[in-house]
Amino acid sequence: MVDLSGDDRLAEAFAALTAEVGECHRPFRWQMRLLERFLRAELPKAVDVPTGLGKTSVMALWLLALADGATLPRRLVYVVDRRAVVDQATRFAELLRKNMPAELSTKLHLDKGAAGLPISTLRGGFADNRDWLEDPSKPAIIVGTIDMVGSRLLFEGYGVSRRMRPYHAGLLGVDSLVVLDEAHLCPPFEALLRRIAGHDEVFGPQIPSRQATPPFHLMSLSATGRDVSDAERDSIFRLEEEDRTEVVVHERLTARKWLKVTELSEPKSLAECMAKRAVELGEGDLPSRVLVYCDSRRVAVDVKGLIDRKFKQGRSRKGLRTHESELLVGERRVYERTELEEWLEGTGFLGGARTPPSPTYLVATSAGEVGVDLDADHMVCDLVAYERMVQRLGRVNRRGGTGRVAIVDVIAVRPEVKDRARKAEKERSQKALSEFEKRLAPLSLLVSAEDERKDASPSATVELKSKHPVIVEAATSAAPLYPELTRPLLDAWAMTSFDQHEGRPEVGPWLRGWEEDEEAQTDVVWRNFLPYRRVGGDTFVPPSMVADFFRTAPAHATEKLEAGTDRVVDWLLKRVARIAKRGTTGMDDGDIVAILLDRDGTLVESASLGHLKYLAEPARSMTKAQGRVRNRRKDEWKRELRGRLLVVDKRICGCREGMLDDKCDRDVPTADADERWRSVTEDASSETSRPIIRFRVRHVTAGDGDEGLDLPEDTKDWRHVRTFETRVDEGGLPSQGLAVEKWHNDSEDEEGRSVLSVPQLLRDHGTEVANRARQIAKRLELPDDEIEALVIAGRVHDDGKAAGRWQRAMNAPDDGRIYAKTRGGGNPRLLEGYRHEFGSLLKAEEMGLPERIRDLVLHLIAAHHGYARPLISYDGCEDGPPSYLESKAGEAALRFVRLQKEYGPWGLAWREAILRAADQSASRAWSDKHLERDDG
Repeated sequence: MVDLSGDDRLAEAFAALTAEVGECHRPFRWQMRLLERFLRAELPKAVDVPTGLGKTSVMALWLLALADGATLPRRLVYVVDRRAVVDQATRFAELLRKNMPAELSTKLHLDKGAAGLPISTLRGGFADNRDWLEDPSKPAIIVGTIDMVGSRLLFEGYGVSRRMRPYHAGLLGVDSLVVLDEAHLCPPFEALLRRIAGHDEVFGPQIPSRQATPPFHLMSLSATGRDVSDAERDSIFRLEEEDRTEVVVHERLTARKWLKVTELSEPKSLAECMAKRAVELGEGDLPSRVLVYCDSRRVAVDVKGLIDRKFKQGRSRKGLRTHESELLVGERRVYERTELEEWLEGTGFLGGARTPPSPTYLVATSAGEVGVDLDADHMVCDLVAYERMVQRLGRVNRRGGTGRVAIVDVIAVRPEVKDRARKAEKERSQKALSEFEKRLAPLSLLVSAEDERKDASPSATVELKSKHPVIVEAATSAAPLYPELTRPLLDAWAMTSFDQHEGRPEVGPWLRGWEEDEEAQTDVVWRNFLPYRRVGGDTFVPPSMVADFFRTAPAHATEKLEAGTDRVVDWLLKRVARIAKRGTTGMDDGDIVAILLDRDGTLVESASLGHLKYLAEPARSMTKAQGRVRNRRKDEWKRELRGRLLVVDKRICGCREGMLDDKCDRDVPTADADERWRSVTEDASSETSRPIIRFRVRHVTAGDGDEGLDLPEDTKDWRHVRTFETRVDEGGLPSQGLAVEKWHNDSEDEEGRSVLSVPQLLRDHGTEVANRARQIAKRLELPDDEIEALVIAGRVHDDGKAAGRWQRAMNAPDDGRIYAKTRGGGNPRLLEGYRHEFGSLLKAEEMGLPERIRDLVLHLIAAHHGYARPLISYDGCEDGPPSYLESKAGEAALRFVRLQKEYGPWGLAWREAILRAADQSASRAWSDKHLERDDG
């Protein structure tokens, strides 16, 4: 076993775990001090360490302490505020897994290699691989954004089906250490997490005897939260003077960044001035990497265009005509962002201090301020709130060192106050001027350096905050108002069986507060195939067909482009107007070219090409009355798009380098049909790596004389799972359809992760699930009665599948035996709504269960696919008259309410997750075993 005793051994273990190619660094003194606290299970409320000193190392410290037996949470959830091209935290976690020695893996009960430490990313840059859901008793690292982590924690997971939301919530709200990076940037979310972590008497069990649920912890990687109490300040972990004397720490804290502010009076000259200064810095004595930050996407696009134009026209002072430039904005499809990551690494913006061969420019919006470990030679930026300015400064001359001096030019546009303007306009301009003066004040108070510039090193900004806290606070963005989390609200969100609930509001204000000026956002996805049906000359968009299709072929994170809703509407209508003018796309007005989905994947609205042409028609071609009607419908369409997913036909085009471009007519790569997209794997170094896109869609037709569609045959890598009829003739026979295929070991949809096409007897499956539930529960050190409850529930959870209706519908072999898993190809419509969990519940009630565990066993059975929270359907069940079945469904609902009180919302969901994990693990193991046998 790894010997973690003694400072030297701890330092060596840390260095080996965090070693990169060709580099192995011993830990800083502050990291060793924090590790000692972890070993004693003394988690600080916050860690106040400046940017650039390796704060993400908390992951390694947590792993080492956990392996040494420290009583720490089994899951570490690392939260960053913004999505970015490069997620340093995910990369660091993957490095830890790669470097983990076999002895350490053994102590943590992990496999060695790619299948070892589960790492999942919950944000736009990556799809959730769901590895963190597989075993609640094993350590896991989850990296995510505020929206993705926070919505899941509150039982409202964005992009997660209602049946899976309790699973996600249970594993985030229990036995988790949430590490909130740059917590001062998101005070509402920090307040939410602090309330959850500090009020177990409110959100935990309401019955004192139930205390077996592992706790939830919060550790903020910032000490600048606005609501930190005096008592909490005492528990903040900070650098000590001796920590600052270490050579590398001293170099980074004193990294020279010489700042100068240039004021402009004309906003129109901002882009020109920034581009000109960036070119000058890039063409210094040596070619340099220059980072240009713009608060506006429009300004960023203009600046990059001006830089490119200056070099193209050969205007450089040194006669250099070559340069490199890229644009980093939030409004960019993730598929194309991966190419930008390679560019950042190749040009040295990611950790490279070498001199580039030619001037190199990265123009970024706020998307490049947080979560990207950039290191530029010089920087040009506009004036923003102080906390964002500090983030920007942390991305230039990041590592310091002898001889490195970063020039930072801040181009600030001073608002003009017009005395003769209208009162409202004058008040707005005076407010803007006041805000400008506040933001400028702390920069003017920085200590002078050289050549009329100010010292903007990390140590200088820390000193500024300590000396002038009032001025710094005034220059910082005001924290938005936010509501307080209450138990009734949490109980309402936890009732995930309800599609609609008046007491269950949107969770956004609890995550980010009420942001009055925040622009509504819409995600855009291009697809080659859209699900709709034509019968004769009529077009239909059945909601059930759309929901099933996007459950089977879901919108993947790499497909999505997030942009302001107004901009998306403007882009779409301009594209449609351009298409109407060209008229050569192969589309007709009846084609459905846009499908709008809610966050849970349900259909909100669809639009044909003809309808969008109507909305895009110029006002001059209409009467005033017609124009009013058209404008009203356009406004309705815009309102519907807010916060939702818009899937458009790829023939709409309008995507250039992953960004919206209404003039671009180029073909758009799509995840459902582009082989290049599927060639990207989750882990190219692993022999068992899977493609990132694990589905594909094909157009199928009916053969001559056949009454059905010609379906693709299963192969070693792909298997056919669903066919959606898209064209039906007047006789009711399908003539065309969309066939969806899945990667060979992937489930049909998120809720059916364990539904793999290898038959298994009901008795064998129940025994295996019970065994795995026992193993997980014992590693979690649950009380004996809860272990017994999980084992019993695991053994009988699928007994409802013994119903003849289920066996026939799932096409079970007709050999006299009862199956829990079938090869597929059945007809779910024959179930007539029958839920096998309800059938299992009725059978379990007849078992004579011990009273002390009866409620828990019955609920675990009813909820093992996410139902009975509190509703479960009794449709199609033939085990009694309707009145009897209705009463049993009512009892299941009341049972949920009792257990919610007994264990707490997260505690109950966590126990459900244990059984669900055991069920899915058993199914995957059975399927993998038999697939390997078939391959052999």
